[in-house]
Amino acid sequence: MLLTLAVMLLILLLGLVLLLWHARTAFVITLEKGRARTLRGTAPPGFLRGCDEVARMYRLTQGRISGVRTAHGVQLRFSREIPAHVHQPFRNVWTPPTDGGGGGGHRAAG
Repeated sequence: MLLTLAVMLLILLLGLVLLLWHARTAFVITLEKGRARTLRGTAPPGFLRGCDEVARMYRLTQGRISGVRTAHGVQLRFSREIPAHVHQPFRNVWTPPTDGGGGGGHRAAG
């Protein structure tokens, strides 16, 4: 009885961890034959066009780019099929969406 309860709690905890991990992903873009398309979520249209250009420029035939929510905004993660030297061109076309929150970055006058 106690063992069954422990197993059930472990399964519940694992499910919760997977749910939280899954919720962190803002979007997933796949690269197929030099074309970028959104597989999951909503990627900014300008970023999708930029991914198309970078994929064609570097002749990428496959790969995956994920936008993962962190405490500092959305961070890009790349699959192994995308070489390390191509990560920066993708970051260069990435423009984080504005959240409409306060102006920030201004010093108080006084």
